[in-house]
Amino acid sequence: MIIGIDFGAKNAGTTVIARMYEHNKVDFFAAEKDQDADEFIKKFIEEQEDIWLAYIDAPLSLPMVYKRINGSNDFFYREADRLTGAMSPMFLGGLTARAMKLKLEVEAMGIKMVETYPSKLAEVLHLKEKDYKGDKNQIPVLCDALKEVSSFEFDNDKVVDWHHFDALLCLYSAKRFEMQAAMVFGRPEEGVITV
Repeated sequence: MIIGIDFGAKNAGTTVIARMYEHNKVDFFAAEKDQDADEFIKKFIEEQEDIWLAYIDAPLSLPMVYKRINGSNDFFYREADRLTGAMSPMFLGGLTARAMKLKLEVEAMGIKMVETYPSKLAEVLHLKEKDYKGDKNQIPVLCDALKEVSSFEFDNDKVVDWHHFDALLCLYSAKRFEMQAAMVFGRPEEGVITV
């Protein structure tokens, strides 16, 4: 089983997990406001029996300069961030630290966690032309477009906001990895973004 995680602020209730089960069927699980998002994710994974892969929308590494590797002098961005247009892991600060810690804890459970960036996948799939992250009323149109390329089966009404849609995009990045169709940006020794 694979999951996609839109990782939000710790207690904001904006963290959403999209899970693919059976054959291409997708359901959603959302943290509630004031609920610890990190504990919500760990508990969800612990309660599932066969998750092996989680794609998360959050930085899972820091720029190479912090590893003291010669020739690296960018204190703000990794190569992967520059190539995808992602935010600096340093700007995201606490969210980055939480995600890196979560990765260690989840991988200790035997689950592979991979960094992805839904906005880059939306660009690759030409969803930005359909008002991705613009008018919320466009979400059903974007859901239909994603269903066409992904073969996912889900009720559009369950995709209630952009957090749910980004969780779907994270999930589709995981599926692309399974199909050996993923695109990888950045340097492995520094940290890559896979879409």
